[in-house]
Amino acid sequence: MENLICVPVEHEGEFLWCVFERATDQVINSFYFEEEAHEYIGFINKGGAFAGFTPKFILTEFKTKGDINDSFNSEL
Repeated sequence: MENLICVPVEHEGEFLWCVFERATDQVINSFYFEEEAHEYIGFINKGGAFAGFTPKFILTEFKTKGDINDSFNSEL
């Protein structure tokens, strides 16, 4: 099972491609284009950033109608 997955999420009438980190149970980044999200996953998998264990304090939050992590957990 891969630690990082790319899943589309509707946000204010638009779709964002979110990179979800299973090990920490959180969204670590979001993109407007799926290709960019997969490139980011490739960067992380090649040893970039925090090697798949991103600390919560480093993340940028964005507002959604609910907890975006709940959407990912229901997909898993």
